Amino acid sequence: MKIFLIVLFLLPVLAVASSVNVLSSFYSPDWFPNGLAWDGNYLWLLGGHYDTFYKINTGGSVISSFTPSEPGGFNGDGAAFDGTNLWGMFLESTASPGEVYEYTTSGTYVSSFMCPEIYHFGMTWDGNNLWVSCRGSQVIYEMSKEGIVLSSFSIPHTNPGDMAWNGTHLFYTAKDDKLIVEVTTDGIIVDTYDVTTISSDMKPTALTFDGSNFWVSDQEHDIIYEVELFGTGFEQYTFGRIKTLFR
Repeated sequence: MKIFLIVLFLLPVLAVASSVNVLSSFYSPDWFPNGLAWDGNYLWLLGGHYDTFYKINTGGSVISSFTPSEPGGFNGDGAAFDGTNLWGMFLESTASPGEVYEYTTSGTYVSSFMCPEIYHFGMTWDGNNLWVSCRGSQVIYEMSKEGIVLSSFSIPHTNPGDMAWNGTHLFYTAKDDKLIVEVTTDGIIVDTYDVTTISSDMKPTALTFDGSNFWVSDQEHDIIYEVELFGTGFEQYTFGRIKTLFR
């Protein structure tokens, strides 16, 4: 019997990142604007300095705010809105996996669950479940409201931040690479969007979609931008494999 090894090199096909067009902007009411959500009429920002939720109109004016009494942790991160309630992510310590908390829009605690790994950061709602990004392992999880992991996939970008859902694909910020990344729910990267067209030293962190446009925060300058994403749709990542033939 002869064994033949055929090495198939499927190198990454990389396109130049697509463009981002700024429509409007305003300064964040809190340092470290880490989480953004859209409730159909207003933005909700979760700030990482005061660990406070801010209800903001699209012009940047704060309508109301609340600082959760639960969990009493720090470093408020990703945010999501499920059609009724708000969801936010908090850490009790840098070694803590972190917890996801559900609140009413008036700030009443509803429920919570522990993240499956250390240092989760971003979050969005797809109409049925939550999607959560993890910086510790570069993994995105699909999770139920009860914290049950339904699916997951790895991503190639370090330091992923907040997430958004546009009805078809997921989007996440990649702060180190200065990108907004569009990805399918199976983990296939559809496109990337270069935020250095906004600012060369921008650190994209919070992200949400309002049904028409995206809103992204710059953690470096504490600015929130309303943006259009113009994609090419042909950036893909593939990996080499080895095929063994027996004869």
